[in-house]
Amino acid sequence: MVSLRTVRSAVVMATACVILASGGSAGAAERAKGAPPAQGGASSAAGGAASGAVERIAAVVNEDAISQSDVVARARLSLLNSGMPDTPDARQRVLPQVLRQLVDERLQLQEAKRLGISIPAQDIDQAIGRIAESVRLSRPQLNKLLAEHKVPISTLNDQVRATLAWQKVLQRRVRQEIMIGDEEVDAQLERIKAAIGKPEYLVAEIFLSVDSPDQDDQARRTAERLMEEIKRGANFAAVARQFSQSAAAANNGDLGWVRPGEMGGEIDGALASSRPGQMVGPVRTAGGYHVLLVRARRAVGSAGSEELPQAPRPAVQRPVQKIDVAKAKVHMKQIVLPSPSPEALKATHAAAEKLQKSIKGCADFEEKAKATGVPESGDMGTVNVKDLPPQLAQLVVQIPVGRPSPVLKGQGGALILIVCKRDAPLLPLTPEEKAQLEAANAPPPPPPPVKGEPAKLPSREDIEQELVAERAELLSRRYLRDLRRAAFVEYRV
Repeated sequence: MVSLRTVRSAVVMATACVILASGGSAGAAERAKGAPPAQGGASSAAGGAASGAVERIAAVVNEDAISQSDVVARARLSLLNSGMPDTPDARQRVLPQVLRQLVDERLQLQEAKRLGISIPAQDIDQAIGRIAESVRLSRPQLNKLLAEHKVPISTLNDQVRATLAWQKVLQRRVRQEIMIGDEEVDAQLERIKAAIGKPEYLVAEIFLSVDSPDQDDQARRTAERLMEEIKRGANFAAVARQFSQSAAAANNGDLGWVRPGEMGGEIDGALASSRPGQMVGPVRTAGGYHVLLVRARRAVGSAGSEELPQAPRPAVQRPVQKIDVAKAKVHMKQIVLPSPSPEALKATHAAAEKLQKSIKGCADFEEKAKATGVPESGDMGTVNVKDLPPQLAQLVVQIPVGRPSPVLKGQGGALILIVCKRDAPLLPLTPEEKAQLEAANAPPPPPPPVKGEPAKLPSREDIEQELVAERAELLSRRYLRDLRRAAFVEYRV
């Protein structure tokens, strides 16, 4: 038996097609014309603190509370620093990691207080001055930029205070405990000699720690979201500075040249199949998830710092796996904007374009659909793609989930669609396509051996500094992990 939802979806789609093909109802057009503007929908955590006299609490860390306004302000600052767009959807995506950073900073400040460490206001002011200089702004210009993005200056002050305090804690409690013996330097030097001629990689990373199994899924999803933002144009170095939880975050995530065996088998495997300029990950290790940016590649022991030329690879076209339209289903919504007359058609199309650009996800789409006052606008439920006209079928399997379609224009008005969920199984690859995919995914050939010059090895002092930095990073992570485990932390959002 056909469900009522299926019947309604078919009727709504038919109505929309009619509106695109011919003139729409004048009454519906008048309702659309007179409808109030829609308000963008977002959760209270993403959109701002709840209005009212009482500030809502996002988390409690021992005796300290983190308010929702703290979280929203830091989210805006994080998006500004990383170059990501400040939209309700973007804020919602970074909120889990932002809240975790705020919890960590409260733990770091509490530990600094326990050790009698305080940060003078002058040190904070000087650090912010260096931040302004690094982006070629004066202090008034920086303050103006923060105000334009609705970021209180206190939010930046708090972040800088926590960073400086934790640096002093580590200098007092961690670095004094690190002792590197001659035998450790000798062993590292032998490992480097054994790796001569093998590939090494110039790498930057974003690291998200996982201290308990219940954090694994959230950390992985956060890493995937950050990768998506970088693919959309966000700067890797800026995102690493803002979100990475390794010591390299202060240096844009830069790890320098990474040799085989330095970061474990999982990282080695990911780097071995990578190419310069490629982003790899998320890679799960014992400590958490890594997103890696491979900046260059060369042979260990080469005298220069440039990437060595690779052996030419035959051009291999990667097969595109097609969607099985016969089995695909989508959960869709639509906004129908009928034109009351041919003379008004151009204005209707322009209004549709403006509306399409303002939509911020499925919840916002639903609000704007209701605001049009057109009965045909709204939720269409789950639709079988095979039942749609061919052009619409191709559209709904290609547009990104949660983003509005381009405006579909017709003689009767305009139509905007959005896919909020898609179940789209893929057609199996043919044997020829499988062979093409294997060839396209084959790892690059190893770099050529170093010739003409003796291998260039780091000095013992350089090796000792590397070992000190590695040990400090490991102890710092353990220190913060122990603080988390010993603390009372309650999340309320």
